[in-house]
Amino acid sequence: MDDINYLSLGGFTINYEDRAGLNSSLRILKDAEKYENVSLWGRILGVQKDYFVAQCWNDDIFGRKYFYSTDTITWLQLPEVTDDELKDISEIYSRFIGDPSYEYQVQSSVPNNEKEPINEEKRLSAVIKMINYDVEIVPRGAYYQDRLKRIHFNYKFKGLSEKEMIDLSSYFHFRSGFKLSLDTIEDRIDIDQSIDIFDNIEKDKPNGIWSLQVENGGSTVTLRSLLWPGYFFFHTPRSDMRQCKFGSMYNGFGIKNINLGVML
Repeated sequence: MDDINYLSLGGFTINYEDRAGLNSSLRILKDAEKYENVSLWGRILGVQKDYFVAQCWNDDIFGRKYFYSTDTITWLQLPEVTDDELKDISEIYSRFIGDPSYEYQVQSSVPNNEKEPINEEKRLSAVIKMINYDVEIVPRGAYYQDRLKRIHFNYKFKGLSEKEMIDLSSYFHFRSGFKLSLDTIEDRIDIDQSIDIFDNIEKDKPNGIWSLQVENGGSTVTLRSLLWPGYFFFHTPRSDMRQCKFGSMYNGFGIKNINLGVML
């Protein structure tokens, strides 16, 4: 919650009561579950109640576990979802209700073969996974890969330059499994295998899928996803007056924009 002033640029606001509840309960969650890192992933807006989502991890940033709360006090761990469940859930486009036990009927491609309904708790888990894969981003250089192929946060990262800040190729999809290829190397003039460890977002399709804006007199850059409306990223480089900061949050309905190609 330390970055609330930056996140407010993306429309994320929270009342004093909920903010106080989150600050207290996230610390309790961190101690109770014995995680080194706990942060607020975002908020998914429901018809009856909203879901606040926390992410927790130790050494492996890609081994994050997710917890949700509808009252900012009590946190429950989200279940894992199978690939088949993920596929079924990707076809649900209605609003979240705000009731974890609410069940969605899923259609089967096989006649006379009804599938088990999927509850909203699993849908929430799947949507977080899809959002992370599709649009979670970090600036180039914020993470590096060691000789053992392990990924670490770069504590020496000072931020992007003014020129780099407004270049989409300076922002990477924050997801595992990236491998350098001949095409990748040809796309990047100044390749550095220690930090060029993710796909950059410059070639995301369709064109115009990201909205980049310069804020705060040029000191901060923000990016918004049009694919998952509600995803917001900010970055402000280090200067004599401030520390380098970057971060992101999702604050929306948890519904993918399937009409984006038509809109653009």
